[in-house]
Amino acid sequence: MSGTLRTGLGAVSRGVALFFGCFSLANAVGALLGSSAENIWWIDMGFFPGWLTVPLGVVIAALLVAYAVLPVMRRVRRWMTCGGALLLAGGGLVNSLGFWRAWDAGTIDPLTPVPFSAVLFVVFVLLALGMSRRVRTADSGRSRLGALVVALVLALAFPLAQVLFFGTTDYRRPAEAVVVLGAKAWPDGRLSTSLEDRVQTAVELYQQGTVSILVMSGATGAEGIDESVAMRDRAVQLGVPAEAIVLDHDGVNTDSTVANTTQIFRQRNIESVLVVSQFYHLPRIKMAYRAAGVNVLTVPAASSLPIPGTPVFVLREVPGFWVYWARGLARGVV
Repeated sequence: MSGTLRTGLGAVSRGVALFFGCFSLANAVGALLGSSAENIWWIDMGFFPGWLTVPLGVVIAALLVAYAVLPVMRRVRRWMTCGGALLLAGGGLVNSLGFWRAWDAGTIDPLTPVPFSAVLFVVFVLLALGMSRRVRTADSGRSRLGALVVALVLALAFPLAQVLFFGTTDYRRPAEAVVVLGAKAWPDGRLSTSLEDRVQTAVELYQQGTVSILVMSGATGAEGIDESVAMRDRAVQLGVPAEAIVLDHDGVNTDSTVANTTQIFRQRNIESVLVVSQFYHLPRIKMAYRAAGVNVLTVPAASSLPIPGTPVFVLREVPGFWVYWARGLARGVV
């Protein structure tokens, strides 16, 4: 193997370790300090005893970060680090088997047959193999820069992976209510394509008997139309009785929708909730409700027509994901 190729592979290996090590370490330390963290986006190591899961996560994450910073390792640390990567790979495999069992049982309906945890399984097996090779000389500035670039690329790709794998998976199951988040309504009361798809998906859930209450959350837009009223009117046209619909007129954004609807849940003693929006929006919605102490299940809106601007909406979720993740972590700690 040429020196250039070896340096390149080493930079990739260290960049992967740096990103996942830092992400896992933040979640684990947050959990130690009382935060729920966002481990739903990570590997669930719940097959270990509860008292061991978080400390083990801290140790493995620290080993990964240490490898990224100091790749020259003595034998003991090298094999401990490889072992930690293999444990994460094992967690990814167990999680993947759980995904396929849930799919077979009909409790989830994914777009992709391969879960994100299976991707992580492959990543950590390859990472363990790479780390098992002894590094004899100190790294160069070029290698360190390459590792940092790889970590930054992963920071951009990770939210996109959540949109692809989590956002497109339908978690519908019997619940008391479904929340429909608002979007543009036209001056004549017609719904935009994205909002029409959301409302029709919620109506389908009602007509299937999956939910008995529809919570329409929106605000009055620039067109002067109250989105929540337009959503209710459309749902009534589609056959939902008006008395089964609850309106939140002040859902100006995701945060306000979460704050307002959680109050509705408490007032009506609603404990099981589904949420409908476009697939790219769902990871951020899930995090916002988790930060508010509510565990919702997400249902991607059916797509009737291509929505202009979807690539831009997807890319917008990259910073959105990290902002909501950091806020959830901070709220639990503080």
